[in-house]
Parts: sequence; structure tokens; C-alpha cells
Amino acid sequence: MEYKKSKEYTSDFRKKVQVFYESHCLSQAQVAQKFNISRYTLIKWIQAGEWKAKNNKDSVRAYYETHHISFRELSGMFNVTEATIKKWAKEGNWQEAKVFDKVEQEVLKDKITEKNIGLFLDTKKDEVKQSLRESLEGLDLDPIVLECIVETSSDELLLKAMNTAYIKKQILFCAIVARGELIKMLKLGSYEPKDMAAIIVAAEKVSKLFIDAGVSLFGKEQIQVREENSQQKDFTKLNMNELMALANANVENKDF
Repeated sequence: MEYKKSKEYTSDFRKKVQVFYESHCLSQAQVAQKFNISRYTLIKWIQAGEWKAKNNKDSVRAYYETHHISFRELSGMFNVTEATIKKWAKEGNWQEAKVFDKVEQEVLKDKITEKNIGLFLDTKKDEVKQSLRESLEGLDLDPIVLECIVETSSDELLLKAMNTAYIKKQILFCAIVARGELIKMLKLGSYEPKDMAAIIVAAEKVSKLFIDAGVSLFGKEQIQVREENSQQKDFTKLNMNELMALANANVENKDF
């Protein structure tokens, strides 16, 4: 994501950011993302103007109980001292990821498989979000804060539900699609310097995708051994059927 330089921001825009920052219990990273500015820029404005963040204990608790996160990480996110958060947690009997684990057990009972992935995502994401909201009803949360927490926690829950085999196959599939688009560029492109430069950049990106796919399939330690094996094929030279056969064989031979 590209950010504007600080000198391009108007005083009205900075005031708008300040009002939002001081009225919502969001982390600096979340505020920066909302207004498309860098966190470094936001911190400079906060320090220069002595902005005061709204410290809502319930917001800190909600995030803590919907994520697997340490007190130190929580302190950095909400600009509250680690000692203060520990005190709150002890007094209120907070439990790390309590809501996260509860929703996982009640809503995400089955792992996502290739056969039910589409149906799962369509039906489960809204159910996960609603279950998270209901679990946080007893806390005094700003609506914007609530939705931010629900969004990040639901994404983590769905990602956790996906089995490793499925994720690895999707990585390989993306690499295959990118290779196909690169071939189209080669067929349709001219020998003009501009076209050649674009093709070279695309080829480098596709190459990296296949390297990442190889590491995902075989692991960092094994990929070097396989590269040194004279019988090992170059990923970039395999056709789609060969690549999918390779992926399927690898997945079937491993216990995920």
C-alpha cells in the first residue's frame, strides 16, 4: 500500500484523524489503515499534538479473548502499559482466546476440505461473525471497534479451519495460473523494450511463486536436496497436469 507524504495532508484531514483516534478505542495500526496513512506518520501527529487515545478496558478485553495474543503485543496495540493490562486481566478473570476457542468448537466443528470449501465459506463466515458478536454482547464496545475485532478474529478462525493440504494446493494453483498468464504475455507481446521489461518482471514474479510453492510442498530443507537431484524436474517447465499430479502425490504421501 502506498501512502501520501505528510506534507500533502491538510489540517482538516489531520483534525478528522485526531477526532476519530480520540473517540474510538482502536490500535494505532487500525487507525492508520482506516485513513490510508503510515503508522509512522500517525505516531508523529500523536506525539506532536499530544493526542489522547480512548482507553476502553472492555475493548482490550474483547481483543484479548478473541485472539491468541500476549499481554506485550496487546500493550503495543492499544497503547496501554503491560502492567495495567495484567492487572485488568487478573481482576476481571480474563482468559486468552476464550471466545475464539468457544466459537471454533461450536461453529467450526469440521475442517475445510476441497469438496466443501465453497459451501463452507459461504455459510460459515457470517455464522462465525454472528457468534463472535453474541459472545461479546456483555462488553461496552464501540460498534466500529466491535466490527474490527470480529473481522480479524473470524479471518483467523477460518484460516485455522483450512487443512494444510488444501492451503498448499491453492499456493500451487496460484503459481500455475500465473505461469499461464506469463505464457499469454509471451505469445502476445512484441519485442519493444517496454513489453520486454514487463515480461521480465512478470517472469521473475512467477519464478518466485514456484519457489514458494516448492518450499510449501517440500519444506526448506528438502527443496535444496530435490534441486540437486538430477532427476528432479524444473517446476517452471512442467505442464499443468504434471504439476497437479506432483501436488496430489506429495499431499497423499504426507500426514497433514
